[in-house]
Amino acid sequence: MTSVDLAELWSTFSENECRGYSPLYEKITRAVANNAEVLKFLKISPSDKLHPNLLLAAVHERVLRGLEPELFDIYYNNATSDVGDAFIACVLNSMDDLAPILDTRFVQTNEIGRVSALVPALASLQMQEEATLVDVGTSAGLTLTRDSCFVDYGSLGTYGSKDSSVQIRCDVLHGEPPLMRAPIKKQIGFDRNPIDTRNPDDYRWMQACVWPDTGRTERTNAALDQASHLDVQFVKGDAIADLPNLFERIDGPLVVTTTWALVYAPMDTWELFGQHLAEASRQRPVYWISAEAEGVVTPLPHVPMPSVEGPPGTVIGSVTYENGSVSSAKVLAHAHSHGKWLWWYD
Repeated sequence: MTSVDLAELWSTFSENECRGYSPLYEKITRAVANNAEVLKFLKISPSDKLHPNLLLAAVHERVLRGLEPELFDIYYNNATSDVGDAFIACVLNSMDDLAPILDTRFVQTNEIGRVSALVPALASLQMQEEATLVDVGTSAGLTLTRDSCFVDYGSLGTYGSKDSSVQIRCDVLHGEPPLMRAPIKKQIGFDRNPIDTRNPDDYRWMQACVWPDTGRTERTNAALDQASHLDVQFVKGDAIADLPNLFERIDGPLVVTTTWALVYAPMDTWELFGQHLAEASRQRPVYWISAEAEGVVTPLPHVPMPSVEGPPGTVIGSVTYENGSVSSAKVLAHAHSHGKWLWWYD
């Protein structure tokens, strides 16, 4: 990727993902898009390591470690310094430290707010018997704790216990999403680099992946603590190379979830991922519930995004595979990428 392409990537990210949601990161990403030295540094990274979220998290981790006091004051104490200049200075002064982080870490937020979309999406499945759920790109398994969270859907109802330490508010802008518990008998978290929330470095990395000015820090910490007590099997592997072997070891109906996971994989693997699910359905039904960007889940039809202020919504999809092929594919909803709102269709 050329410097011009990188500049466009960061500029588009600033405009589409940060504007209207994170003023802090909007200023930072715009500054990076206009800084030739930082773009030159980023060019040394592999193509799957160029997503802006990765550098944002790597710098945020330095802030959390107390290595960037100026940025800490801006991020958390509302200091009025120019955050774009401070961020650029941090990157240019810390390239030797940042490079190995960019090489070895992955963007692994698995934002807990996304359970507000997963709950009705899973409830919408027409399953005749209990299934095994495999969460691909599970990170620390935060969304697997959905039944331990409390989700407030306003006048449409709630999900979970009000005593939960994880409280999520979701504004339903359209439709009536189902809020029943899905018949899941077992859950498996699958990731190329599963996060152990009991490890201080991993715990801090998950904190670093949270955007500081979006009001999600305390909720994320509560979710991380909740996940540390999760009774779930974690499996390490690549979604393309290793997932079929895992499917072969699972009996009965299979539910696969991806939440902003496949979008980070190379585009030429998106269709192959679906082919693996189709192949696994030769023995039993396979259901794919996805929360991804438009165009990532190739079997889904195009449904125009609703006009909602802020960043573009996430596409919540449901694809069913039977006897080796797609039997149904529909867009269930559009949702805020961090769970703030839901536009339900089904």
